[in-house]
Amino acid sequence: MTISVERKPAIFLDRDDTINRNFDLPNEAWEGVVPGDLLKPEYAILIDGVPDALIALKDAGYTLVVITNQGGVARAGGTMHDVDACNDRLRNKIHHNEQPKHEDDELALFDDQLIVTWYSCPFHPKTGVLTHLSVEHEWRKPHPGMIVAACKELNLDPARSWMVGDKQRDLDAAIAAGVPASQTIRVAHESPVTDLAHAARLILDVEEDPNQDQEQISSVTIHPLNPYAHPLADERVRATVEACARAIAERTGVPLLSIELSDSSVSATLAIHKIGALAFMAQLRRDTNRWHRSNHNTDLWPSANDPMH
Repeated sequence: MTISVERKPAIFLDRDDTINRNFDLPNEAWEGVVPGDLLKPEYAILIDGVPDALIALKDAGYTLVVITNQGGVARAGGTMHDVDACNDRLRNKIHHNEQPKHEDDELALFDDQLIVTWYSCPFHPKTGVLTHLSVEHEWRKPHPGMIVAACKELNLDPARSWMVGDKQRDLDAAIAAGVPASQTIRVAHESPVTDLAHAARLILDVEEDPNQDQEQISSVTIHPLNPYAHPLADERVRATVEACARAIAERTGVPLLSIELSDSSVSATLAIHKIGALAFMAQLRRDTNRWHRSNHNTDLWPSANDPMH
């Protein structure tokens, strides 16, 4: 008997100038390399809003995958070890933003990660100086090879997926792999969509606040897995959920204006934009589910990745 497993939707992400800063890095970042070839992990700096956007997208049920051209390796500016070191630095920064308990502990790399896999292509047919890498390759964007490989290896459905990148070649690669053109977003300063946080709002259909200069206030509510059981009527569960919410607010610096708990829901009002509020609730969901599993052997909240919810 053949068991069919439903393919999952994904967000395919370019790396440089989508997740991390690149074009505006200081000159020291490009010593010995062509500008744009980020091969020094000390200059792997996240763009503002990226961690919240990633948390919200993953909580919405998307698998997050990075797809990046790294032709600087073909140009002998560094090696794949340098590329991986930059990726690891970014992974740690994203993880520390979400769970800062590890500080610089490399063990953070082995915890649950928002971005599942990072695909990097070191080939460049025109400017490469290393013979074995100075060739065209199916993985090099705008070719779709990395996305095709990710779909096969991770059981992803390109038709239900999105691509976010700062270059047209990112979008072309996704379209060639089967991602609908309407589900590709170019992020750039001169683009109508300026950054990943903005792209996440479009993907999640979150209304933007027209008063950008005013303090943004957002409210979010989550409901337990089994609302009929009224799990939050249990004073210990209720107290733990509230304490966890306040701890997350203190840890992240997000002002928690109010929190309301009923027997079957928790609502938080925060002085932050909607994507940040969604990320806050995603973290509350994960932390309290982990506690509830260890004490009651069940999740408290439904998983955002469960197609039934």
